[in-house]
Amino acid sequence: MTELETKRAAIADLLARIEGLDPRNAGDLDRRVDAVVDGFDPGAPEPSDPARADLHRLLRSCRDLRDLPADRNNVQLAEKGEVFAPEDDA
Repeated sequence: MTELETKRAAIADLLARIEGLDPRNAGDLDRRVDAVVDGFDPGAPEPSDPARADLHRLLRSCRDLRDLPADRNNVQLAEKGEVFAPEDDA
């Protein structure tokens, strides 16, 4: 599971708890996560409710990961040892 997928799963779990969604209904939950991530306003103040504040932080980091330019994302992956040079492919 990639870091972005891990963030999305955490967002789905938190949304299911906050909004009372059925976590077994993966299709609806995925659509809700997409809508919430796409509609997230990074300039919005962090909510005072602890669960909503956690969601706000997760959404911010998810959007940051999703919106990273490919070269910057590759640098982060390389730092983690997850990118190999093409000449390493045999």
